Amino acid sequence: MLLEPLGIYGWKKRDENLVLASLLTGDPLLLIGNHGCAKTHIANKIAQALAKPFLAYDASKAMFEDVLGYPNVEKLQKGIVEYVPSPVTVWDKEIILIDELNRAIPELQSKWLELIRSRKIMGFETKVKWVWSAMNPMSYAGAQALDEALIGRFALFLYPPDILQMDESDRIRVTTHINGDDAPSLNEWSLKQDIKTVFQVEVLKTGIKIQDILTKAAEYFYQLRSEMSALSEFLAKFACLVLKESKEEITLDGRRMGFIYRNILANRSVEMAQRDILGLSIPTLAESAKYVVQSSIPIGLNEASVNREETLHTIDVCFDLLSQYFDENSQIWKVDLIYELFTTPDLIRKAQILLTEELGDLVHSKAWNDLADREEHITLLAYTALQAETECPGIIPKELLDKLSRKIDPKDLSTESFKSLKNESIEWLDEIENLIQQRSGLERLIAIQRVEALVKNGIVTQSDIEETKQRIEGDLRTYQILIQNARKASSAKEAAA
Repeated sequence: MLLEPLGIYGWKKRDENLVLASLLTGDPLLLIGNHGCAKTHIANKIAQALAKPFLAYDASKAMFEDVLGYPNVEKLQKGIVEYVPSPVTVWDKEIILIDELNRAIPELQSKWLELIRSRKIMGFETKVKWVWSAMNPMSYAGAQALDEALIGRFALFLYPPDILQMDESDRIRVTTHINGDDAPSLNEWSLKQDIKTVFQVEVLKTGIKIQDILTKAAEYFYQLRSEMSALSEFLAKFACLVLKESKEEITLDGRRMGFIYRNILANRSVEMAQRDILGLSIPTLAESAKYVVQSSIPIGLNEASVNREETLHTIDVCFDLLSQYFDENSQIWKVDLIYELFTTPDLIRKAQILLTEELGDLVHSKAWNDLADREEHITLLAYTALQAETECPGIIPKELLDKLSRKIDPKDLSTESFKSLKNESIEWLDEIENLIQQRSGLERLIAIQRVEALVKNGIVTQSDIEETKQRIEGDLRTYQILIQNARKASSAKEAAA
């Protein structure tokens, strides 16, 4: 593990890589965890390793003049705005940590917005290149809800491990670790060597490794940006799909989409650089990108009641449905069909895709489940699907057959709409009734759907009847083709098996 020489133990490699990805791009990082999980420590040690000027601000009590300094009175008399720097002002710092972010009242939170996003204060440029922040979980007493605009400034959200989440060997190393503020007075009473367990020479060696990796990763970043042309298309579809699947609870704006795009490229670049320099194996691109996406979407940072596991599950499902975008020899047309299947409001089109395309068990099972769980009636679709299943067994997952059967409402096989006919339109009653005199239940069902639309307003003309007749005939042809295609698809699947 690259960060262990800095006294940072128990981290998963994929989280280390995201730390490096944040260093590569400079996009802001937010660390969320309980007290004592070394959130401040990691920022401090990385700054030491890279030999960058660093300061940690306590957002719960840092005042504006702490960050800016006091105005230079002599310059103000000349109409020039300038601030007198001090050891705690931000102007000469390159890495900063905004600690205790959600213990700050909203007025103090808001003053960090400009610095986090643009590295400026009051419009003035600073030398800051990396902005990290740290907060406790919302369950902590005294925690303040974070403003949406503030959350939106962060590109990555990492959860440092608590000691009980670590392996036993890492727990032992954390327990015996002495560094920084630990045991500050021992050297006052003893002439023995420094008792610290992390030495500056190791910190600097690690810093050199990190710089080498980031330099190589920067080359890969530009290379991958041109090679991964489908990434933007994936994200455009993913944003719409996750919005729909989360019932509009997960909304990805333009800034968030940009963060995810850069995070995926940066993380993969870091992995490839470590493969070249350290000889490490790397995960598949899909595995890598999936964890980046999970870590790039804020969940439950200003609402304690949000079910993080449930939200992550929704994100995972949406990613898995579109994950072929990350396969080298993927069939993008098939992924596009999957996307259309889950986003189109057209039930006929859903049926066409489900009954005629082989998109994998996960896709078919979820799609049929979604349809069976719809609150509105889907009698026509269910009837069609079950007829196709009768002719070509195996189209619908067995565990869903009964569930789908219950979606057929007998009331939909008859119509009460004739009662809405008004005035002269009543004389067309016989011709309208003839429209629904079809041979099979499916054909009758199709006709009834059209007839109900025809008589909806109570006024009907001869031309309306002729137009409805043509539409019924068109629908019948569509569904006949649908059943035939389902039959062909089933035969092809059996032949392949």
